Amino acid sequence: MVDPSDILLEASHLRLGIPCSFVDKTPHHGGSHTVFKIVFADSVEWAARVGHDSNNWQNELRAVKTFQCLKQQCTAIKAPLLLPGINYPVIYSEWVNGAPLAIWNLHIPRIQREALLHGMADFLLQMWTARAPPGLTPAQPALYSDWLRKSLDRGLRRTLNGTAKWGNAVDYLIMRSMIPAYADQFDQYTGIGFTHGDLNAHNIMKSDAFRLVG
Repeated sequence: MVDPSDILLEASHLRLGIPCSFVDKTPHHGGSHTVFKIVFADSVEWAARVGHDSNNWQNELRAVKTFQCLKQQCTAIKAPLLLPGINYPVIYSEWVNGAPLAIWNLHIPRIQREALLHGMADFLLQMWTARAPPGLTPAQPALYSDWLRKSLDRGLRRTLNGTAKWGNAVDYLIMRSMIPAYADQFDQYTGIGFTHGDLNAHNIMKSDAFRLVG
């Protein structure tokens, strides 16, 4: 675990020496990261994410590079700017004000559901139409139908072995059976773009008015 004082020193260095401090006495603990909220002397707020698995740092750096390429093409996309730590395995980002969506059902008023869906549609359209640079693409791209099938199978396996937090096997099997009718037609396209690797309700941030914020 990185020493909290080192996190503050590096964050200040990344902003040309502006002093900073932690907002909360204790950090926020997620499934894979510990998140510290930082506030600078000029009131700018950042998040500092420290992974629980230190051996995963190189994978995190690749993910940051991919994300930075997306942000360069889609400057207005509802996602924070990311900066990797220089001396420590820490990912720094703009702080996103809001709360995780967490729950999505028909008890949420329709006008709020529509507001969030409009934001999600805009987010996904920007992400899907941004072109991945050659350095980040595999030598032999997978067919869209194969990629979709593997994605669904990961969720299905988690459901069957009891490690999934949501979803059920029947829904995954229904979606899998629909792939030939809806996805095979896109296998002819060879362009490589971006996709979100874990777009679940806990990774979607919303405002009190149910607007997408990140």
